[in-house]
Amino acid sequence: MGVERQVEALVDFAARVLWVVLERKWSHDKAYQEAVKELGWGRLKGLKPKTLYRVSRAIVSDYYLLRYAEQVVYGARGGARRLARLWLLLRGDDPDLIPPELEPGVRRLRKRLLKQMPRKIESVEELLDGLEGVKLLSVKYSFPEWFVEKFVKLLGLEETEKLLEALNEEVWWIRVNTLKADVDEVAERLGEKGVFVRRDPDLPYMLRVVDYSEPLHHLEEMWKGEIVFQDKASALVVEALDPQPGDYIVDFAAAPGIKATLVAALTDNQAEMVLLDVSRERVSRMMRVLKMYGVDLSKVHVAVVDSRFWWSPRKQPKILLDAPCSSSGAVGKDPAIKIHLESREWVDRFVPLQRDLLVNAVTQGERVVYAVCSILPEEGEEHMVKLSLELEDPGIPGLPGYHAYGERVSKARRLLPHVHETQGFFIARIVGKGV
Repeated sequence: MGVERQVEALVDFAARVLWVVLERKWSHDKAYQEAVKELGWGRLKGLKPKTLYRVSRAIVSDYYLLRYAEQVVYGARGGARRLARLWLLLRGDDPDLIPPELEPGVRRLRKRLLKQMPRKIESVEELLDGLEGVKLLSVKYSFPEWFVEKFVKLLGLEETEKLLEALNEEVWWIRVNTLKADVDEVAERLGEKGVFVRRDPDLPYMLRVVDYSEPLHHLEEMWKGEIVFQDKASALVVEALDPQPGDYIVDFAAAPGIKATLVAALTDNQAEMVLLDVSRERVSRMMRVLKMYGVDLSKVHVAVVDSRFWWSPRKQPKILLDAPCSSSGAVGKDPAIKIHLESREWVDRFVPLQRDLLVNAVTQGERVVYAVCSILPEEGEEHMVKLSLELEDPGIPGLPGYHAYGERVSKARRLLPHVHETQGFFIARIVGKGV
C-alpha cells in the first residue's frame, strides 16, 4: 500500500470511529474496536494500531474545533470524513500523532485539500484569530459553548481555561492491591519495566504514572490482580466512607466492583458488603473482578436490583453511592464524552435518577457518601442544596463545593484536574436519616 493510500485509509478509519461515536453515543474505545471490526485489518494494511488509535482519538477530541473550522471553510455541515480531512490539514504536522513514514503522504494530501477548499485555513492559530472569551475557549479546547459558559460563570475565564486544558489531558493512576502485593515492590518492578511512578502523599497505595514506554494494560501485574487502574479521586470516594473492619456497607451502584475491592483492601477483608447493580451482565463481570483481586466472597452479598427501590434488611448501613452521571470529569479518559455533552439532555437525564438514588440512600443509611465523576454542579452541589442535606467533613483532600452554592456545600469536596491531577469528581459525606 503506497503512503498516500495509507493516509487515505487512516482518514477513512478515523472518520468511521467519529461516525460511530456520533451515531451510537459510544465511547471512543468502543467505537475504535467497532471500526476495526467493520473495516478489517486487511484494509488498514501497513498502518500501526498505535497510529490508528491516537489519530482517531485526537479527531474525536477535536470535534468542536473541527466543526468550527468546517463552518469557516465551507459554511455548512458535512460528514465525518470531511472533519477527519480538516483535522489532517490542521493537526497533520504533529510528530506525536503522525509517524515519520506517513509524513510525505500527509504533506501531499494537505496540499490537495488546500487547493480544493473554498476558503483556505492552514493552521489552528489562523482559525482562532479574532475569537475571544467563551467562543475562543470553546473552539481552542473543543468543548460545547454552553459547557464553557457555565464554568466561566462559576470560576472565571482564567481558571476555566486551566480546567479545560487539564480535562483534555489523559492522566494515569495505579492503585496497588494490598491484598495481594506490596506497594514498594510493585513500584520497583514497574520501574524496571519502563513504567515510572510517583508515590502519592495522601494515599500510600496510590501511584501516579509519570511516564511509560509500553502499553499499561499489557502489564502482568494487572492480570495477576496486583494493581488496579483507578483514579485517585475514585479512591478518595471510598476513603470518605471510612470503611472499618466489621462495618456493614452497601454499594448502591457497585459494578464494575473496583471500589468494593478497595473496601476489602482497607478493611483486610473484614467488612460485610452488599453490592447492588441494575445490570445482571455487569454483576457477572463484577464477580470475576472481585475474585481476581482477592476479595473474600463469603463477606459479599450481591443483588441485581434497582437501588432506588431497595431496602436494607438491617439497620444503619454505611452506603456508598457513586451515581451514574454525565462523566464530564472523565474527558481525559474518553474524549467522546465531550461529544455526548453537545446536548444538555445528556446531563439532564441523569439528574432525576441521581436524586432518587440519593433520597433512598439517605433515608436508611447511617452515613452516605455520594459521588459523581462530574464537574457539573447540577449533578453535585445542587442535589445537596435542594434536598437540604446535612454534610460532614469527609476527611479527604480537595476543594470545597463551588462557592456559588455557599456554606451548604463547604464540607463537600471538589477534585478538579487542573488542581489535583485527577479526574473531576464531586464527593459529599452525608449524615443519614437512618441514624
